[in-house]
Amino acid sequence: MSKKDPPLFTVLSYLPWWVSVLSGLVVYLCLSYVFPALASDNPFLSMLTQAGKNIAPFFGGLFLIPAIASIFMRNKRAKLLAQQKSIDTLKALSWQEFEILVGEAFRRKGYSVAENMVEGADGGIDLLLKKEGETHIVQCKQWRKSKIGIAVVREMFGVLKASSAKSVFVVCSGDYTKEAIAFAANLPVQLVDGNELLSIIKDVHVEDAQGRASPEPARPSSAVKKCPKCHSDLVSRVAKRGPNAGNKFFGCSSFPKCRYTLS
Repeated sequence: MSKKDPPLFTVLSYLPWWVSVLSGLVVYLCLSYVFPALASDNPFLSMLTQAGKNIAPFFGGLFLIPAIASIFMRNKRAKLLAQQKSIDTLKALSWQEFEILVGEAFRRKGYSVAENMVEGADGGIDLLLKKEGETHIVQCKQWRKSKIGIAVVREMFGVLKASSAKSVFVVCSGDYTKEAIAFAANLPVQLVDGNELLSIIKDVHVEDAQGRASPEPARPSSAVKKCPKCHSDLVSRVAKRGPNAGNKFFGCSSFPKCRYTLS
């Protein structure tokens, strides 16, 4: 990450939109109500807080800017993921888009992702990942022609040793040289090439599709929703023992009082 702290609105644009909205609401309430109440006994402070009260809607409203930017960034990340079909689509990205794509792929895999929010020297770190209490660093290399060589991998291993992170990911849109692969083999350095990145993105799409799916629980046909013996509801069950173990069937919800079953 850059040693220069990014502006507040830049930081907020990388956070969920509601963080900016909540921040704007806090600013508005403080300027409109909290500060005037605290300064009620001081004429000079009362004058200042009255001025602050007048501009409270403006300053509170400013926080809608990073909120809108946050929504735009979220949509851009989702669109970048959806567009990746091959190595060619990866290599067609700009280096900024490639970093956004890699960050979103890790985010969808359950990592907390901190992106490099300002331009300039980043110390070899493009992304900081956190998961299960452990920190990992990421370097993105969107090289269209050359393979990533041992020099880059050796450099990132040096960055890792100088940090408190557990491992480092080097992610590229192409491939690595044999020397680079051999160097990283027994080190906490994970080399992710273009094909592996596409595989991660594919897994993300599958997991998202499964998450959106909400299949209805198995139920008997409309003609047999009720137990014919006691008129309780029939529910789906799985046989745990016997010759039909593992098979689904419908049983009376009042079991063991009623033992009616329907295969």
